[in-house]
Amino acid sequence: MKIGLLGWDYTGIDPDGPSLVEYGRERGHEMSFFTLEEIAYRTGPGGDVELSLRGEPAVAFDAILNRAKLYGDDWQDRVERLTMLSDTPGPRMFDPAEAWLTGYSKFQMAQRLAAAGLPVPPLRSATTTAEVEAACAEWGPVIIKPSFGYRGQDVERIADYAAGKALAEELLSRHRTLVCQPYYPTEGGEFRITVAGEVAPINMLKLPAAGSWRCKTLEGSSFERFDAPDELIELSVAATRAMGLTLAGLDVLPTSDGYVILEVNAVPGFLSLLGREQHRQVLGGVFDWVERSMAAG
Repeated sequence: MKIGLLGWDYTGIDPDGPSLVEYGRERGHEMSFFTLEEIAYRTGPGGDVELSLRGEPAVAFDAILNRAKLYGDDWQDRVERLTMLSDTPGPRMFDPAEAWLTGYSKFQMAQRLAAAGLPVPPLRSATTTAEVEAACAEWGPVIIKPSFGYRGQDVERIADYAAGKALAEELLSRHRTLVCQPYYPTEGGEFRITVAGEVAPINMLKLPAAGSWRCKTLEGSSFERFDAPDELIELSVAATRAMGLTLAGLDVLPTSDGYVILEVNAVPGFLSLLGREQHRQVLGGVFDWVERSMAAG
């Protein structure tokens, strides 16, 4: 098959895009790499729309693997290009703009997962400090964050509203609407399950650094391999399918009431973190899924 990889950019910040290209070639596919900026639009002689991907006609591709970057000041342009490509007859998107945008939005993600009967934390939106205060009154300590964000940026905990009001005001000044959810203790860590197609090769327990509640490796949290039970794998695969994604990194928190899905990341990174074997299992899981899906029509 002729498969395109819609990558993040050319800086190398996402090494797994090029890894997917290389692995696809090993599987015998004709692979190309391009970015959203390299999607060009023109009207053909008959009035039909012609899209090109780094100079190649979009209709020449059988499938497109999507690891696009939507964040940034030019996000409207990027969403427009991704949507045009997703609506182009011919190449099949893994995954289309609709799934991508739903996965990027904390609100839409929770709505989609809850509709599928999957466990998510209670959420409420806040556009004023009074609404943040109401969330604290309902739940006690809360997490506040933007609906669209990545790498945990502007994700904060308010343990006491009076002490945290200034922080809420600061975030509201940068983001018109905040997501509020109850704070779940993280001392025991949270799970990161990476689903590739129908398999979950990377399962980790992330533990916060001493004195911190954040389970972020970039902020000193530790991680270890985790032998995930079948029910957690099944939950993670079901959530990935509900979101319409091929490859996903799920943050799942164990609570006294069972698992809670905190995040389904559409562009999971650090796929080689546990070594070459797991990395290749992820790459293989992606192409197994794409090849089966294309064969099924």
